[in-house]
Amino acid sequence: MTKDQYYEMCNMIGTDPVDSDIPIEFEDLPNFIQNTFNIYTFLGDRWEGMSATFMGKDYSIVFNLFEIFEVENIAEKQLMLRIMSIIDKIRSNIITKKYKQHETKKPST
Repeated sequence: MTKDQYYEMCNMIGTDPVDSDIPIEFEDLPNFIQNTFNIYTFLGDRWEGMSATFMGKDYSIVFNLFEIFEVENIAEKQLMLRIMSIIDKIRSNIITKKYKQHETKKPST
C-alpha cells in the first residue's frame, strides 16, 4: 500500500491517518540509505555457471560508484558496504529458497 492509497482509505472510512501506520516510501528514507540501495542495484549479479547458484553481487566497481555518488567519508563507505553485504545475504537466501522450491516442483524423469 502506498501513502496515497493509505490516505485514500482513511478518507473513505472517515478516520485520521496514524503516523505509525503510514507506509514508508523510498523517498522517505535518508539520502545515505537511498544512495546505498542505488549503488547496490548498479552492481552486477554473480552466478556460478554449472549449478546456476547466486553468488551475490560483484563489488569490483563499488569504489567507482562511490565516486559517482560523491561518497567521500571512509566511515560512510564502510557502513554502506556493510549494509550492502546484509542486503546481499538476505537476497541470496531468498533466491536460494526460490530455486530449491522450483527444483522440488519439477517432475522427475
